[in-house]
Parts: sequence; structure tokens; C-alpha cells
Amino acid sequence: MVILAGCACFWVYCVSRLFLYALDARHAARNQASFQELYFTETQKQAEQRELAQRSSVVRQFTVTFPKTEISEETPVHTSAPKTADWPGNPAMTVSAALKKLRQMNADMIGWLTIPGMLDQAVVQKNNTYYLNRDYRGYHNANGALFLEEGISLKTRPDTYIIFGHNMKTGDMFGSLRLYEDTGYYRKHALIDFNVLYEDGRYVVFSVADVDTIQGMRRYVPFMQLPGMEAEQRMDCIRRLQAYSKWYSPIAVSAEDQLLLLVTCEGTEETRRVVAARRLREGESAEAVQACLLNVKSRN
Repeated sequence: MVILAGCACFWVYCVSRLFLYALDARHAARNQASFQELYFTETQKQAEQRELAQRSSVVRQFTVTFPKTEISEETPVHTSAPKTADWPGNPAMTVSAALKKLRQMNADMIGWLTIPGMLDQAVVQKNNTYYLNRDYRGYHNANGALFLEEGISLKTRPDTYIIFGHNMKTGDMFGSLRLYEDTGYYRKHALIDFNVLYEDGRYVVFSVADVDTIQGMRRYVPFMQLPGMEAEQRMDCIRRLQAYSKWYSPIAVSAEDQLLLLVTCEGTEETRRVVAARRLREGESAEAVQACLLNVKSRN
């Protein structure tokens, strides 16, 4: 009887946990749907205003100057790293209308991350623990939220963005990043849009790697130190991410490129999956990038 009672209690506990997990997922989906509606409505309004103004100087421009470099399979050697600077094209640090609306709901919202066909999520910033188990409204939720590394300041344009999210089995948050293991999927979803308070940006993925976070381990990569690294160390870190990638990408990357890292748990407590992307360079089209990705090679 004692054993049966124990089993019954355990069964009730498991069922209740599953129920709460499903309830969290449902709440997260509802919240996200409301944020998406608000964000994309304002984004559409901005697009219409830009079109009517025909690129008038009144309209906020989101442009960042990067080196004109053709895509090649050879990684060029550079001697300088990105320098922090005021937001190019937006010295007054005017917040985009879409994110301004979202910040009225939560002042921690600092950006919007889009991978077409995979995710459309707001990004918040507070500290590296608050949103681990809270949704975008601050309520407890096992899904958590996507959040920017707390040490990255938006007072000037960062050289590297690092965004964290849970690896949910349902595919929510960064759970779908596992799909990048397939080269065919990577080719179709290599472009990422990350729009922050003061500028919009498009990035191309150049590596998807499972790396160690403890120095001395075999696949250790100090990716958390990328913001503010000197050029030589920055380039070494980039090469490590490329070396441990699940496939070989012909996308060239330099120390001068602005980077975007999507980070989630994978395997053990010491392992992280890092999806690394660099910003499209001046004069570099999405079409040219997609054509280059035909040369992606599997490491198997």
C-alpha cells in the first residue's frame, strides 16, 4: 500500500508538472502573438511612411558602414577590430516606432529577432538571470525569454551582440536552432534580422557549433569575451567557431565585422550551442549571400 501510494503521488506530481509546462507554453504563445501583432503593425506603418517620404531626410535611416569585401572562401587578414561609436545615421538615438510601442509594455525590450520560417521574438535586457524563468511581461514561465547579454551596452553600437534563450524541446525560444545541423536547412535560413532600438540589421550565419565554456576543455571557445576583444584575439575566436562548426560555410568573416551570436544550452552544463552570424557588409546583397551558400559543405 505504501508503494502504491508513493507511485500515485509521483504520478500526480508528473501530471501536474506537465500541465503547468503546457500552460506556460500556451501563455508564452499568446503573449508572443500580441507582441508580434503590435510590432509588425508599427513596422508596416514605418515602411509606408518611408515610401511616402521617398527617403526624405526626415525619415530615420538605419545604415552602418562596413568594409566593401567580396564573399570568398578565404578569410582575409585584418589588423583592426570594430570600434565602438555613436549610432551611425541616428546620432540622436531615436528609438524605432515599433520598439517604442513594445517598451510601453516592458521597458526592458531592446530589440526584435527574426529568422524567417523559424522565429519572430522580442529581445529583452536586464541581467542574465531575471528572464531565465520569466516571460516578456515579467511573469513566471518555464520558457523564459530571449535576452541580450547584460554587459553589452547600447549607448554606442556594439561590435558583438550575444542573445541567450532556452533550448525548449517544443522548439520554442532557441529550441529550433537544432535545425541548423542540416545543411539544406541552413542554406534556406542563413539570413537573420536583428533590429535594435536605434538601428535595423541583417546578418548571415557562418557557423553553428557546440562549444565548451570551461578553459582547458577540448572545444573551448571564449565567445563571451568577443565584445571588446582586440583584433587578433577576436579573429582567433572566430576561427575557432568556424573550426567547430557542423558544416563548412564559404561566408568570409573578419575581425572588423559586427557579430551576432545566438546561444543556448546543449548536452551538458559546460556546453553551449552557438549560432554565429556576421552583419551584411556595405554593398553586399542578400541574393549574393544566398548564391554563395550553394557551396556549403558537410563535415561528415
